[in-house]
Parts: sequence; structure tokens; C-alpha cells
Amino acid sequence: MVQTSWSARGKREFWKRVFDIRHIGKKWLLLIFLIFPVILAVGYFILFLIGKEIPDFSLYFSGLDNFEAIVLFLVFMLLGGPLAEELGWRGFLLDPLQEKWGSLKASLIVGFFWLIWHLPLFLIAGTSQSQKGFGFSFWSWSLQIMVLSVIFTWIHNHTQKSILAAVLLHFMANFFYPLNLDAQGEIIFSVVRILIILPILISWSRQSRFSLKVITPKVDLS
Repeated sequence: MVQTSWSARGKREFWKRVFDIRHIGKKWLLLIFLIFPVILAVGYFILFLIGKEIPDFSLYFSGLDNFEAIVLFLVFMLLGGPLAEELGWRGFLLDPLQEKWGSLKASLIVGFFWLIWHLPLFLIAGTSQSQKGFGFSFWSWSLQIMVLSVIFTWIHNHTQKSILAAVLLHFMANFFYPLNLDAQGEIIFSVVRILIILPILISWSRQSRFSLKVITPKVDLS
């Protein structure tokens, strides 16, 4: 009986993408751990400049005062969203979409389904999503999902399609999410996130134009 590539080599490659940190590379690993703290710091710095109250940064580490608490927090944070979701979003869905639609459209499609996946949380009392409601904060959050999807695709494509990279990036995005923003704060953070992805979008646009120039054959009409 002939085994399919997914039943043998495909499975091994998939799980290597989940666990092998060598797929990521040092500079990309550094970027994964810095990009969301930088977005947080820039956003809060702008809020500080316009006279807004900045939340206590110690809140991000609240309750992490012993080894057991840290371990439980890491397990919950990794299993509860990053690992469970990224095996699907970046593990299975993204690459076939990129092959058909390109990086930007694939990112937006994944982002749309990612958004839909979280919608039930807006109806469950006690979740951070339900506290946002379906007002302005909902649309700011939706924009953030789309921006995140672009960032994830960009890093995915530069880390040998590493699922581990996506898991770590997802963890960092969740951990360094801005706290207690009003409408003005939501707008400022939305602008910061858009500015972060602009170089990515410009790079993809240039690559697309270059590819068209290379692929398009010359037609001699003489």
C-alpha cells in the first residue's frame, strides 16, 4: 500500500514546523518577542503625550509571583489560543490560500475566518470580548485582527513556514494587548498597527509588480 506524503513525510515536516525552533532564525525570533511590546510602548507613549492616563504596567504581570503560577499561566496562554488556533490558521489554511491568492489576500481571508472564530466570545459574559461589546471597540478589534494576520503571514514566510513562530507571536500579541482603552486610545493604537504593516504591504506590492514583469511574455506584433 502506497502511503501519501501527508501520512509519512508530510506529518514529520508538519510537526517539525511546530517544534523546531531552528526554522525561525535568531533575528526573526527577536522580532517575534519585540514587535508587540514595541507597538504597546509606542501607543502608550502617544497617549502620554496627549495627556491620557497610562495603565500600570505591573498589571501585565499580576499574579505571576511564584513558579507554579507562571507555569500555569504559560500553559493556559499557549494552549488556550496560540497552539490550538495556529495549528489551523498558519499550519493548514494559510499556505494553500497564498498559492492561489497571494500573501495579502490570503492574510485577509485568514483574518476574516479568525475574526468569525472569535465572535461567539462577544456573547459570553465575562470575556474580554464581551466587555468590548459591538460598538467602536469591536471595529477597532476587527481591524487589529486583520493587521495581525498580515504580520503573521509576513513572519510565517520568513521563518520557513514555522508554526512555532506563529504560536509564539500569538502568545506575545495576547500578552501585550493594550488595557482599558477609550475610543481615542483605540484610534491611536489602530494607527500605530497600520503604520507597522505599511512596509510589509509596500514590499509585497513591489514583489507582485516584479513577478508580473518577469512572468509576462513579450508579444511581437510586427
